[in-house]
Amino acid sequence: MKFKTIFWTFNTVAITSLVFIATVSILIMRKSSVMPLWDSMWMLFLAFPIFITVFNFYFIQNWKLFTFLENEDRAALLAWLEERLYAQGRINRAYANLLINTALSVSNFDAIFRLETEIRQRKPQLYPSLGVSLGIPVLLQRDWKEIRDYFAPLADDPKTKRRDWAMWCRSLGQGEEGINEFLELTNSRDISIQILSIQVLSQYYEQLSEDKRSEYRRKKGLLSRNLKGVSSERLLQRSREGHLMAVVLSSRVDEAIENLFINPDSDGN
Repeated sequence: MKFKTIFWTFNTVAITSLVFIATVSILIMRKSSVMPLWDSMWMLFLAFPIFITVFNFYFIQNWKLFTFLENEDRAALLAWLEERLYAQGRINRAYANLLINTALSVSNFDAIFRLETEIRQRKPQLYPSLGVSLGIPVLLQRDWKEIRDYFAPLADDPKTKRRDWAMWCRSLGQGEEGINEFLELTNSRDISIQILSIQVLSQYYEQLSEDKRSEYRRKKGLLSRNLKGVSSERLLQRSREGHLMAVVLSSRVDEAIENLFINPDSDGN
């Protein structure tokens, strides 16, 4: 449904309902009954118009935002968000997350790098909750040293939101040195991280000690059973709803499932 339709439908229904209730209360009920009703319901009659006003204020204030989203005009949306964030100084988590999503959809990494700089300088308290998402362009550029250097502080910071993704990215940048952490990440609550950790470990299988090979095979077997269950699609969907990193790496996750669990190699690892 279009945003404008939602806006007008809500207002029509809300105002009609309010008028109807008030009219019925006054015209149908006897006067002696109206006063007790008013005594018990006056807060509701007062709150309803306030709610309508607040809703309309929010909707009108963000009318352009909803219009850009509805029209899928990502370039205009990105420009609008940058104007709000930088010119008007409204740097907040909601706008920042939307800017990251929009910039990624048009492959505008520079917009995300600028946002990272602005947040570090002007709203550093937001960085722990946004740092992993802000690092997605770093990951996609595949400079392993830069990946390691960017995600290492986030992985070490207990305040980092979705710290397990920061740990996975850091381990990826560390290469063979990240093997132990990849083994730990197979215990992550996020199934995408479990799958991607198993995928990386499979690439280092020959470098694993016998104990680590045994642990790898055990974890892979457990994960294989989970992926064959009826809840596997729900777990993957929950992962992708949980963080943008899972969405960005969804094709890699699907590839890992295909190669390691549906049509595994014949080498037995």
